[in-house]
Amino acid sequence: MNKVSSAVAALALVLAAFLVISGCGKGGSAPGTVTSVTITPTTATVQINETTQFNATVNLSSGSSATSTSTAVTWEVNGVAGGSSTTGTIVADSADVQVGIYTAPHVVPSTNNGQVTIAAVAPQDPNSTTTTTGPTVTSNTATVTIGLGQGLAITTTSATVAAGGGFQFGATLNGLVDLNATWSVSSANGGNLGTIDTNSGFYRAPNFPPPGGVVTITAQDGGATATATVQITYSDESLNGPFAFTYVGNDSSGFLAVAGSFVTNGSGSIVSGVEDVQSLLTGISTELTFTGSYAVGPDGRGSASIVSSRGTNTLDFVMTTNQHAALIRFDANFTGAGSIDEQNLNDLGTSTSLLAGPYVFALTGTDAGFHPETAGGRFSANGGGSIPQTATVIDVNDNGTVTSAAGGDTSLQGSYSFDTSFPGTARGTINLTSTTTGPLQFAFYLVDGTHMHLVEIDRNAFLAGEVLTGASGNSFSNSNVTSGNYVFTSGGTSAGSADVLGGVFVSDGGGNVTGGATDHNSGGTVTLNAALGSCAYTVNSTNSRIDLKLFVGSGTCPTTPAASVSEFAAYPTTQGSVILIQLDSGGITTGTAFLQQSATATLAGNFAVVLAGQGVFHQSPASVQQNAIGQVTLSGSAVTSGNLNVNTFSAVFPQADPISAAGSSLGAPGTHGRGTLVLAGTDPGVTYNLIYYLIDGGHALLLDQDKTLVNIGLLANQF
Repeated sequence: MNKVSSAVAALALVLAAFLVISGCGKGGSAPGTVTSVTITPTTATVQINETTQFNATVNLSSGSSATSTSTAVTWEVNGVAGGSSTTGTIVADSADVQVGIYTAPHVVPSTNNGQVTIAAVAPQDPNSTTTTTGPTVTSNTATVTIGLGQGLAITTTSATVAAGGGFQFGATLNGLVDLNATWSVSSANGGNLGTIDTNSGFYRAPNFPPPGGVVTITAQDGGATATATVQITYSDESLNGPFAFTYVGNDSSGFLAVAGSFVTNGSGSIVSGVEDVQSLLTGISTELTFTGSYAVGPDGRGSASIVSSRGTNTLDFVMTTNQHAALIRFDANFTGAGSIDEQNLNDLGTSTSLLAGPYVFALTGTDAGFHPETAGGRFSANGGGSIPQTATVIDVNDNGTVTSAAGGDTSLQGSYSFDTSFPGTARGTINLTSTTTGPLQFAFYLVDGTHMHLVEIDRNAFLAGEVLTGASGNSFSNSNVTSGNYVFTSGGTSAGSADVLGGVFVSDGGGNVTGGATDHNSGGTVTLNAALGSCAYTVNSTNSRIDLKLFVGSGTCPTTPAASVSEFAAYPTTQGSVILIQLDSGGITTGTAFLQQSATATLAGNFAVVLAGQGVFHQSPASVQQNAIGQVTLSGSAVTSGNLNVNTFSAVFPQADPISAAGSSLGAPGTHGRGTLVLAGTDPGVTYNLIYYLIDGGHALLLDQDKTLVNIGLLANQF
């Protein structure tokens, strides 16, 4: 063979080899056309959000099957290329276009009983890479039934989280960790619900329980949702920030009163504090600094230890919100009841402009001779440190003798200033003087521009109490006493014994009390549900003072003092309450009235309760009444659980007295929203037989009808 022939032969072999490779390789042309496409499996069951795969076989006219991945296959769900979010999606496997990966939707399709069809479409020309042009061949269909499977679930369906605390929620989707879930928090009752990270599911509780005490956590992935509940409890975080406090009661020598302020850190420490103490046992101490500690339990009951140069004092309290708590002194041979109120940060300065406008007040204690004394009235601060003698009035009941002139003493005037030595405490002093009282000096602690605590720091008398913003305006009439039912309690001393009066009176809004009923406990002599007759009231047109008479009986209301008439000087506040100062000789008491919002409401939920023993007893510890705070759960018809903290003055007592549900009871409200509540403790074994007067479904005033316990108090819904 010559060289030319050899070269041609070699070239022919190379071309032949090339043609063989091209015909069999990935880039060559397949003989024939696509005649059919077959997919397997033909049926499948897939749970929501889960995946499964289908295989396509492309058959050629030559009788062989095209298994090359170069043959284009388009996958469809219900005839739609790639599917949709409602029927599920399908995509080609990245390694082989003839393998389809189907992902079920987030929810079962609402059509065709939850079934969808899968098909594969190939071009008739096996060398084509698209099905968008030219003839195509569609496969048989596979039927997919979509099931719920395990669905979306939150791994912890209920949790208890302390106020201010955190909890990490997680979700699974069909048993697998779901990192795509989004999170939210809600409650049908509203309120401060806390926060949750939308992506991570980390929940942070608010610093006190919201209404109902429970929030709902929701996880969502596509159309699937899952929920969990969180029970929020009180904690140290619930008492966090600056607070003003006060309490009045007795020590072993007689009257005791304290007012002050403190700052807590939200984790159990009282970092600073200052108080003014008026004690017939230890004397008057002003600007007494202290530190201490505190703890708040899950039910809102707590205890604070106050450490100063005078020693260590214990205060037990029960919270109603993160802004308010009722407290009692909890040391042997000391007692008292009062409140803790969060101070407004904007009112912690020293400018006299923080006090401006009309204020009304009520004071209780003793005169300089240690006889029981009460006082109340109205004044206006001018914002510059003065209390001018304009539309002012004061009423004083000194040991049963009303020493103010008829209609009150209108000579009241004075001045005030803030204490720059204790910035951030809202402490100041008020000087008041009148013809009746002479000069009196008080330390005050501002809660906000509408409320402050007072304690007297001179020795002209021993008084303490509350100041609230008074009704605005300079012209008043009988119509300022709104038509409706008013619930009230008043407490103090009468004839050397503790004395409490409570009930409901009905105003026609036009100058008349037209009915109602009262309960009276004077040193254990109890008169219950005495019907009130009609009696006129009058309102001073310039200072808003109300001359209120409550007449037990029928017929004509006596116009002169009588045992059947309890007379009060009453001062309306902007908070909707009315301050009461008893003016008749039957009692030296102060109290509060509230316009009733509902006489038929159901008491159901978790409630804080405080019972304040009444009476001022000079050097008579045996006469001092019990004080108690607690938390109770009411069902609307029964007392189901709870605990009391009881101060029996001279006894050693535990800080948790479990309530006996069997020995306790809750009666339905009757006429005027008056009902009965029995709270039976087990250690000590004390029983309080109480009458309640509904303000609304979340609040009621309390009066103790026991012969050995003379208390008034409050029931307040916690959440």
